[in-house]
Amino acid sequence: MSTDTNKQKARAFYEYSDKLDYAAWLAAMTPGVVVHANGGDAMDREQFEGMHRGMMDAFSNGRHIIDSQVAEGDWVATRLTWTAMHVGDFNGVPASNRPVRIAGAGYDRFKDGKIVEHQAHFDVMGLMIQIGAIPAAA
Repeated sequence: MSTDTNKQKARAFYEYSDKLDYAAWLAAMTPGVVVHANGGDAMDREQFEGMHRGMMDAFSNGRHIIDSQVAEGDWVATRLTWTAMHVGDFNGVPASNRPVRIAGAGYDRFKDGKIVEHQAHFDVMGLMIQIGAIPAAA
């Protein structure tokens, strides 16, 4: 696949997430995909889906705004901003009903048009400040 095609597929992956189209979202990844989020342990597709569904239960109207993408070989790096509304329990923090806006990046490796490796890094500290879980710096 060309780097442009892989970039389009990475964009579509985030769009499926925003639309909560789990059939398309899961189909964008191979069954054996390996996922890392914020430096945590590797997850398989089912674990990643569970984590994702938990996030979507806690935050509504999630939207990935693609700020830029760079592709080389079978990798696509996507710099993005994620916006949502905190409407449910998140890591023990009850709904604040506050909007959130955090910076993030995703790194996707493709094989035969599907994601075989996904890495995501988001500003969790910024998220926790925005939902009132920890105080903002003075």
